[in-house]
Amino acid sequence: GEGAKVTFTNKCTYTVWPGTLTGDQKPQLSTTGFELDSGASNSVDLPSPWSGRFWARTGCSSNNGFSCATGDCASGQVMCNGAGGNPPATLVEITVAANGGQDFYDVSNVDGFNVPVSITPQGGSGGCKTSSCPSKINTVCPAQLQVKGSDGSVIACKSACLAFGGDQYCCTGDHNTAQTCPPTNYSQFFSQQCPDAYSYAYDDKHGTFTCSTHDFGCILNAVSQGAKVTFTNKCPYTVWPGTLTGDQKPQLSKSGFELATGASDSVDLPSPWSGRFWTRTGCSNNGGKFSCATADCGSGQVACNGAGANPPATLVEITVAENGGQDYYDVSNVDGFNVPMSVSPQGGSGDCKTSSCPKNINEACPAELQLKGSDGNVIGCKSACLVFNQPQYCCTGDHDKPETCPPTNFSQFFEQQCSEAYSYAYDDKNSTFTCSNRPDYVITFCP
Repeated sequence: GEGAKVTFTNKCTYTVWPGTLTGDQKPQLSTTGFELDSGASNSVDLPSPWSGRFWARTGCSSNNGFSCATGDCASGQVMCNGAGGNPPATLVEITVAANGGQDFYDVSNVDGFNVPVSITPQGGSGGCKTSSCPSKINTVCPAQLQVKGSDGSVIACKSACLAFGGDQYCCTGDHNTAQTCPPTNYSQFFSQQCPDAYSYAYDDKHGTFTCSTHDFGCILNAVSQGAKVTFTNKCPYTVWPGTLTGDQKPQLSKSGFELATGASDSVDLPSPWSGRFWTRTGCSNNGGKFSCATADCGSGQVACNGAGANPPATLVEITVAENGGQDYYDVSNVDGFNVPMSVSPQGGSGDCKTSSCPKNINEACPAELQLKGSDGNVIGCKSACLVFNQPQYCCTGDHDKPETCPPTNFSQFFEQQCSEAYSYAYDDKNSTFTCSNRPDYVITFCP
């Protein structure tokens, strides 16, 4: 998807060499370092979503390899290639949210100070205020924290953690919580100089900046999207995927489409989002009205337009979290089965394992659950709830909780066929799948 644009403008009277570092073990940006003359601007594109940091290096030269007096990333080149800035260095930290969600950004002096920096979003909603450290801290830096250049002038101001070590300054060891790591006289110095910047690790009372937006101007210009879901059809027949957004939210840009054998297509989800995906089979357009042999959504069109699947239908359910939190996803046979399906997160962190129902359950479906096509073949396998409509199968009435709705021989059949999929409403012991930090997803038909 389209990511964010960050524009760097150098209003210093000297040349600086910005550096970029992508977090979360993600690939680095197209540029990890560049030269920026006084008065010049340059921009870099961030993928969406993204989290990382920016800083400026000063006093750089190419004598015996490229190196800088402050913020050096020790790469020996203008590019930092995944290395961070050697402190002290003023940092800008940005986490771009998905699809107009809440972005986080700040200026940080936690790693000390070398150059005044500000970051300004424009437009959007929420706080959206500038985070800035405009003070020339080097001119007032306490003697114990000073970094001096070859000419004897102060070119940077260290953090107390860097200068002295010590758990009380670094918020480590016995001081590793906000309660046990209060401000020190040194962090208060940074806070007094730049109250809109983080002064030490647990300074967050006034240094967190948020904005919910599609557009940033000036230094940051972001248009971002949530998760991308890619559908791949490995079945030997054409399928017609459908999408349904839950919680009375607007439907996706695609609520149904055709997918030939071997083809892939994708749809973008906002963040947060919750909904389901399935596929239809045996579809035709007789007399101008589109309908399908399984999982028909009754819309009369390829698009489902907010209508769900007529069971039996294998479902993939996905809940996309806000702000890179924990997503939930699964394959479900609670509404029966029509096509083998799997869902795999791409990227993200945590468990992030594939949920799959790769078996063709139709071939083994008990006679009383079978859905047959016009040619007499079994094309779907119904849930016991759909067939018998009894509380003990549907987990309704007196059977509306896990304690009173144990597995039945029918749900156990689905469980044996596809142990990684939900087999009935209260089957969750082994079928819940989670992934954090904004994964994308691949849904495969006939994996």
